[in-house]
Amino acid sequence: MRWIDGHLDFAYIEVHGRNMYEECVLPEEACISYPDLIKSPIRTFLGTICTYPKNGPCGYSNSKQVDAAFRAGVEQLQIYERFVREGKLIIQHEGCNISEHLSTLLLMEGADPIRNADDVLWWRDRGLRAVGLTWSIGTRYAGGNATGGPVTEKGIELIEALDEARIVHDASHLSDEAFDDVMKHAKGTVIASHSNSRKVLRSNSQRHLRDDQAKEIFRRGGVIGLNLYSQFLSKDNMKSTIHDCVDHVMHFCELAGNKRQVALGSDFDGGFSPRHLPTSLKHPVQLPLLAQALLNAGFNNEDVKSFAHGAWKDVFSI
Repeated sequence: MRWIDGHLDFAYIEVHGRNMYEECVLPEEACISYPDLIKSPIRTFLGTICTYPKNGPCGYSNSKQVDAAFRAGVEQLQIYERFVREGKLIIQHEGCNISEHLSTLLLMEGADPIRNADDVLWWRDRGLRAVGLTWSIGTRYAGGNATGGPVTEKGIELIEALDEARIVHDASHLSDEAFDDVMKHAKGTVIASHSNSRKVLRSNSQRHLRDDQAKEIFRRGGVIGLNLYSQFLSKDNMKSTIHDCVDHVMHFCELAGNKRQVALGSDFDGGFSPRHLPTSLKHPVQLPLLAQALLNAGFNNEDVKSFAHGAWKDVFSI
């Protein structure tokens, strides 16, 4: 069965020094490269352009440095474009298909590389399909889950431009206040590409979704992608298991009233090593074990297909 992963930091990983052409050889240290994806069941993924206002390989000193942020985003865009030129990857500009050929839909995690609302169509022409206004520490567009704060006036202008360009809104990393503002102003689809349940975790962290937030995403036709980071899965911050994954999925399905609006948003190697992935899910080749666990929990075959790829296909059919 082919899978769509709703959140992979492919270009970000290369920017941080990994040779993405070589298979990962230290299983406790890394699991994502081009060869690792090819041998896995993942055939389509939301590939991030992930930048944030912090000095480092993909950053800049503050969110007001719009040109520096733009350059940081373009650097990651060009990584995807290089893989396209080499015949290794397809950037999907319309719809969402899955085949034997590896493909991506571009997702901007933190909207700083969009200098202003007039930039949106430039990015859309290059394949940008979803945008989160901020990473955790906030941007000039919105407050992040670690900082708090609302969507700004520039953020409201950007939301309107994203709607006009038929670009999906990603609510992962928004503060609670910014989440409410996005829901107030956005007319288009809203997803949470890699977020888990605040209630299941028994956590007060704004990084995770409250039940009412999840319900609003579902009510508007959106999808929530399961994040595989252990500290976002386990109730006691111990090593997580596939059963913890199932708990989050089943809770979201109960809130949705169906099993067709929850999917995978793994964040494999997204700033953490496979040491911090659930037991038996240390590499994307092990995703069939998650599918089997969902079957054991009461999913039928069509439900599992929706989790593996169908939910993302539906939400990005525009």
